[in-house]
Amino acid sequence: MLSFEEARAIAYGAFAQTWEVGSCGEYTVAEYGYEDDTAWLLLDGGRRLVIDGDYSCEPVGRGSTFVDKRTGEIYFVTYLEASDRIDAMTPVGRHP
Repeated sequence: MLSFEEARAIAYGAFAQTWEVGSCGEYTVAEYGYEDDTAWLLLDGGRRLVIDGDYSCEPVGRGSTFVDKRTGEIYFVTYLEASDRIDAMTPVGRHP
């Protein structure tokens, strides 16, 4: 099973090099997120969104970033697709 830190590193490795920095800043994965039995839910995106809470930088049309705890597979799920699952997830790390 992957740890939360390993999941963060997987996402960073997959997206940081191809991220278009622009006005929202460099790609960042928050030091906190959520989990359930099968996956980690990461809070990621441009620094202005993740660190500063500027929701004008939230990617449109992209779901939340999940990392499978067993395989390390990254996948995206929108809140509308899985609201019950997301609402039931347990916080991980120190949330602001």
